[in-house]
Amino acid sequence: MGRVGPYVQLRPVGGGREWDVRPEDLREIGLAELLRARVREANRRSRGELL
Repeated sequence: MGRVGPYVQLRPVGGGREWDVRPEDLREIGLAELLRARVREANRRSRGELL
């Protein structure tokens, strides 16, 4: 989302409240984590929980 001082601000993809994290605590997600998140989102959409 952005930076404030020494922190990076993150916000969930679907919206919601942001939070601050130190840059050294960030990491790229792995392929399995990405796939799991996309399947979870597709399942929620198929149940009508997401538009």
